[in-house]
Amino acid sequence: MSARWMLYSHDTLGLGHVRRTIAIARAVLAGHADLSALLVTCSPLIDSLPMPPGLDYMKLPSACKAGPGDYQPRTLGVEPERFRGLRAGALRETCVAFSPDLLLVDKSPLGLMGELAGALTALRSQEHVHTVVGWRDILDSPECVRDEWRRQRTLAVIDRNYDEVWVYGDPAVYDIRERYGMPDRVAERVHHLGYLAPRTTARERARVRDVMGVNGAPLAVVTVGGGEGGERVLEAYCEAARARLLPADLHTLMVTGPFMPESARRRISSCAPHGIQVTDFLAGLEYIIAAADVVIGRAGYNTVCEALGSGTPTLLVPRVLHRDEQSIRARRLAQLGLADVLEEPDLTPDALARAMRRLLARGRAQAPAVKLDGLEEVTRRVMALLPGAAGSPASEPAGNGFARIAGPQYQNGHRDLPGIWNSPSAHTLDAG
Repeated sequence: MSARWMLYSHDTLGLGHVRRTIAIARAVLAGHADLSALLVTCSPLIDSLPMPPGLDYMKLPSACKAGPGDYQPRTLGVEPERFRGLRAGALRETCVAFSPDLLLVDKSPLGLMGELAGALTALRSQEHVHTVVGWRDILDSPECVRDEWRRQRTLAVIDRNYDEVWVYGDPAVYDIRERYGMPDRVAERVHHLGYLAPRTTARERARVRDVMGVNGAPLAVVTVGGGEGGERVLEAYCEAARARLLPADLHTLMVTGPFMPESARRRISSCAPHGIQVTDFLAGLEYIIAAADVVIGRAGYNTVCEALGSGTPTLLVPRVLHRDEQSIRARRLAQLGLADVLEEPDLTPDALARAMRRLLARGRAQAPAVKLDGLEEVTRRVMALLPGAAGSPASEPAGNGFARIAGPQYQNGHRDLPGIWNSPSAHTLDAG
């Protein structure tokens, strides 16, 4: 009988949570094909994200965030309470029927709108079940986190329902036990596992650049995560390019994000000058970030991991929306010399261009002195909690990482890269 692993990840704003969860599943399943893994998510783009061999998924009705702690149906025309009951019932029945040996919950110990409460109650009666909640390196400002934890009784929920807390970060960068004043009873369950940084080799980076046809010219990636509120960053970059403030031979891949309003995407595409290719979404963006000479992006967790893991010089323009998480992360990385930061109030075409040229002159960094082995550590923790799972590799196509992920059209020598330089919208590089 295969060990059973259930992963829960709601994603109402962007793609960060579900992409992080899939990356964890991919890392674990790559060496443990016998593991029966089920992802439960409400991400509206789950069908566009590549699933690793061995991972199945169940789609919950999608939600959207209307404000702090306020969620509404993204598509369904039902009242919020009925919507919550629908999702909570599906989760409870799935937990009972699947009966996981390990439940890994992303970010919210009780799930969206408390929808995991019934499922956790059902699982507590089964002695074989291990329960873990996984957090990114920074949740929010200490004041906001402590206030939220008091209102939602988060520490009591963790104490009652969870065996471990996994933090995908380095305590030398940000120690949540200290910053958030966690009591010893909960703090002793915390494991800082390191950043979930994807691994790319010099050969893979060269392969990507070859496929993209940039040759020896510099390559920039400009990305704003899911796209909400990212128009100003992209418009400032386009203005800098039109004013010829950027290197003349610079190639740029600009990713608007799938949730940017269509009107804004069209406006940015129409005003982008020669040398800038605009697309809305690439599932394998980390491979292009690794191959780039500079990246300009929000300070979201996944973008930071992809940049740190590859050593690509990075300019962070943190998003300020419902949380201070990105600002805190960006400033802390700047303090450690791991990224440059340009706050959005200071964002001008000239300031962006100066930062770009400074980073291009600096060049690729050596391996930073922070823990970047989070994917390996997560794999070890999963297997420690599932001692019966064997270590047989999953079946994947042969070839280097880029070729395995990108699909058959890239595995037989040089080909044009559909959706990057040759079409207005790209969905073809699958790396998740």
